Order: sequence, then C-alpha cells, then structure tokens
Amino acid sequence: MKKLKLPPKPFNGLKIWCRKCRQNNTGCKHEDSKCYRANVINPVTSKHSSKMLTALNYDDAVKQTIEFKKELHRKPSLRKKSEVQYKGNNYTLAEAILKFDLYLQSDGEYKHLKNKVSRKHRTETIGYCVQFCESLKPKHNLNTYKPSDVSKGDVANFFVLMEEKYGNHAFNKSFTSLTSFFNFLIDVEDLLLKNHFKNCIRKPIPKRKSITISKSEFDKILSAIDTAPPKYKTTHKGRMDNVYYPWLKHAFRLFLHIGGRREEILNLRWSDVYETDQGTKLFIIRNLKVERMFKDEDVEMKYAPIGVDLMDLLIEMGYDQKKDTDDKLIDPENLFTNNTLKEKLSDAFTHYRRCAGIEKNFTLKHLRKTYLTWVKQTMGERTNKLSSHSSMQVLKDHYLDPTIIDAIEIAALNVKIFG
Repeated sequence: MKKLKLPPKPFNGLKIWCRKCRQNNTGCKHEDSKCYRANVINPVTSKHSSKMLTALNYDDAVKQTIEFKKELHRKPSLRKKSEVQYKGNNYTLAEAILKFDLYLQSDGEYKHLKNKVSRKHRTETIGYCVQFCESLKPKHNLNTYKPSDVSKGDVANFFVLMEEKYGNHAFNKSFTSLTSFFNFLIDVEDLLLKNHFKNCIRKPIPKRKSITISKSEFDKILSAIDTAPPKYKTTHKGRMDNVYYPWLKHAFRLFLHIGGRREEILNLRWSDVYETDQGTKLFIIRNLKVERMFKDEDVEMKYAPIGVDLMDLLIEMGYDQKKDTDDKLIDPENLFTNNTLKEKLSDAFTHYRRCAGIEKNFTLKHLRKTYLTWVKQTMGERTNKLSSHSSMQVLKDHYLDPTIIDAIEIAALNVKIFG
C-alpha cells in the first residue's frame, strides 16, 4: 500500500490513524493498517467525534474532513429526528438545547405542540442558549453536565458575561431566552428544576421618542417636489440619482392615508379595492412581513378603510377608469422591482424633506406611524381590528366578521389624518 503522508502543517483535525497501534501519527511501519482520520470537537457538546476516511491521498482526505465537519456542525433544525432522540430525561444540557430547538420548530416528538415563532426568533433564542453552554466550559465538563446541575453561581457568571458583551436590549433578550428554555424543561419535559433565570433583573430600556409628521411639514414636502432639484446623492462616492417621478406625490399621500408598510403599499392594485354589503370601501392587505417570518400565507390580514380623503385621492388618480383593473397604484408601468422602488421612495422622501428645510429627522416610515397615531386617536382599543385577521380566506370569500365591519365603517367615516 502507498505510504500516507501529511504536510508539515496539515489541515486542522486531519490525522493518520494506525489500526494496529490504535494511535494517530505514530510513525510506525504498519502502512497496510493506516488510514486518514478526521478528528473534530463539537462546539456545542464539546464531545470528540472522529471518522476513518476512505481517501488514499491528502487532497481527498481534506475534502472528506470538511464534509464530516459540516455534518457535525449542521444546525439542529436540519438534523433528522433520530439524531436527537434521548432516552427518558437523563440528558445533558447541550442535548436539552437540541430538544428545545425541535420544540420551537414543532418538530420530532413535539409536532403536536404548535409554536408560532419565526426562524429569526428561534435562531436568536438557541444562540443565547448555546452562549450559556459556552460560559460553563471553564468550570464544567459539558459531556456530563445536566440541566439540574445549573447553579446560581453559573447564572451569576453568565449575567456578568452578558452585561459586558451586550447593551440593555440584547441583554434582556438573552435572559428572556434562557428563562423560556428552562420553562420548557420544567413545563414540557417535566424536569424537577428551579428556573434560576426567572427572577434575574432586567435592564431598563429607555422609551423612544414618538415622531409623527404634522400637516404643514407634509405639505412642505409635497411642495418641494415641484420646486427642488430631482437629483439625490445616494452614495459616499457622490453618485447622484434621479428621485422624481410623476406619481411621487400620489405615492407619499397613499403611504399617509393607508398606513401600510412599504412593500404592502407597493403591491396594491386597483382590483384590491373591496366593498362591504353596507357600501364601505376598503383595501384588504396581505401581511407580507408576517408571511415571510413564518413562511405561511395563512396569517392575519390587514385592513385599510377608504375614507373621504383617501377616496378623493383615488378619484384624482383615476379610480373611475381604473377600478377592477390589475394595474398597480404606484409605478403602473412596472419600471422598477419592488425592492428598487422601496429604496427610491425612501431616498426621495428624505431628499424632499431636506429640500423643504425641515430639520426634524423623520423618514418615509413615519408616515405609517402618523397614520396609526391618528387612527388610534379615533378608534382607541379597536385600532387592532383594522390591522389583522386570522385567515387568507377573507380575501378569497370576501367575508368579514361583524366586529371588523363595524370598525372599518367607523374608521371610514371618522378617521381623518391631521384631524
């Protein structure tokens, strides 16, 4: 058999294993008993994993080692159910984190426990749990360390580490995540534990100042569209882009009177105008942000009542001629993708605000905040009736429940932006 060789500085974790000597890199003469072997330490469990490789040359051995590492470092969400099954509740803390990850996905043995959490939330939560696991390494052996072994001292040490690493908001999220993790072990896994994270103090989060736009400020921005130069500096290198388009004023006014997120309004078409049996017109808007978070189209809908001001705007834009058509309200010629439009509208709003001499630092998103502020002033606690519903079936069947209809009619009659 050809002699296996390693360079002076071999790939990390790659060794030559002798089956007779039962050792790595022995320098013995048992060439027929040697093979390349990958040796990896799992970063979560700290367990040693190895694999004898079939490669007969160094380059192939490196490729197989990399592939082996990928298998071990694969996220728990990608592991098969059988890989994370444990007998009883006698598992380590690291294994408990894998079970918690399955629980957050409603996967494996937790399929019957529906958890509506986004991928981002799950990844973030598991990340904080892994960081707690990492904080235990200097003092504990994670191969044998169980959830019941967690002490007040371990939590206090983690508290100090997170305090040094994060600001108040992320610090609080880390302890909320660990509290949820141990609640899962206690309530779902039925472990007899004390949740030391439950009563940990949280850091104060200063309230952000609420910024809304006044009528005079909005009117100044609309006026600036007619008088200010249409070029806007969009990069540090000084590139100037055109931000003026004939439909720009209409776009800003739609944002103000509908109150949706950018992508929701940019997707609106004339055929999205609905009418209740009582004669009240409204937009039914898909909650794209939530759909994307949960990868599910069966999420709450949002409603935008068409009051007098919005109806006047739609008529000005050609409602009588365009209703029931599939044309878009903004950029009807489809010159841009929605992502490009989002950036262009944001840049344009900021450009014309500055040209209008307004120093208050608000952006396009504050039109939505202004809308919701005025809606809440009229609707009070019923504001949420206009923002969501439980199913896409509303869009398909044109059905609205009575409380939704009542809220829409009141809003259409009474809500006026800027009073």
